[in-house]
Amino acid sequence: MVAKRLIKLLLWPLESFYPTAKIVHMWRLRYAYRRFKKGPVLVLQMGKVGSRAVEAALEEKVSDRPVYHSHFLSPERTAETEKSRKEFFRTEKHRWVTRQWVSQFLLSTFEAHKDNRTWKLITLTREPVGRNISAFFENLDVVPCETEGEYEISSHYYQIEPTIVSVNGMSKLAELFFTRARHDSPVRFFDREIKNTFGIDVFESAFPIEKGYKIYKAGRVELLVLRLEDLAKCAGPAFDEFLGLPDFQVSNRNVGAQKVYAPLYKAFQKHVVIDSDYARTLLDSNYMRTFYSTEEIESATNKWLRQSDQASA
Repeated sequence: MVAKRLIKLLLWPLESFYPTAKIVHMWRLRYAYRRFKKGPVLVLQMGKVGSRAVEAALEEKVSDRPVYHSHFLSPERTAETEKSRKEFFRTEKHRWVTRQWVSQFLLSTFEAHKDNRTWKLITLTREPVGRNISAFFENLDVVPCETEGEYEISSHYYQIEPTIVSVNGMSKLAELFFTRARHDSPVRFFDREIKNTFGIDVFESAFPIEKGYKIYKAGRVELLVLRLEDLAKCAGPAFDEFLGLPDFQVSNRNVGAQKVYAPLYKAFQKHVVIDSDYARTLLDSNYMRTFYSTEEIESATNKWLRQSDQASA
C-alpha cells in the first residue's frame, strides 16, 4: 500500500501534462496486459449495439484474460478522435481522452506481433437506421427546459452549439441529425475496423441468420459476430462456444428509452422524415444483405418509409 502511494506520488507530476500522462497511462495498460497468459477479449463495435452490456457481463465472467472495449482501432479514427478530445484532458470528461488511449494501445500491441496469444474479438450488428438515431442521441448533451416538452441540446462530438428543440417539432433536430451525424458507420465498420485491422472479411461467406451468430478465424484472431436482435436467444450458446462460458446472459444497459431525453427520442423516432434514398442506402447495403434476411430488410424499409409518410402527411 505504501509502495503504491509512493509510485502514485512520483508519477503525479508526469500526469499533469498530456504527452507524459499518455506515456504513463500506456505503461499502466501494458503492465496490466502482461499479467495475463492468455490473449485479450476485445468488444470492438460501433456505438449503440449493446457493447456496454456485453462488456459488463464479460467482466463478471472472465478472469483469465484482460477484457477491453472500444468503438474503433483504425488509425484514421484514433488520430481523428485524439485531436478532437485533447481539450478534455484533466477535465470532468477526462475519460474521453483515456478511452482513445486504450484504442491506440490495443492497436500498437496487436501490430507488434510479439506474442502468439489468440485475440478474441466480439462485435454485434444492428439495423442501421435505428442504430444511427440511437447513436445521435447518445452523443447529445440534453437538458430539459422549464417549458414542458422543450430541451436544450448541444454536442462537442457533432459541434452543435446550445439549441432549443421541442417534442412538438422535429425540423431543427432532424436537420442536425442529417447534417452532423455519421451515417455510414454501420456499413463501413466491418471493412474499416475488422478487415483492414485484423484481416477478417465477414462478407466473404454467408452468415447464419437464423442462428444469430458466427465465429470467424484468421491467424491469431477469432471473431464472434452476433445480431443484437437475437442476443437474448443466442448469447448462451454463442459465448459457450466462443469462450467456454455456459449460461452467459446480458442485461440491458445504456438504453435510450430510459434516459432524460427519452420523450424527445421517442418523438423523433415517430415523426422524423427519413428520405427514401437515405433509408435504401443503408438498408440495401452489403451489410444488411449479409446479416439480415430479405423479409427483415423489407420490414425495416417499410417501417422507416411508412413512418416518414405518416410524419409528412
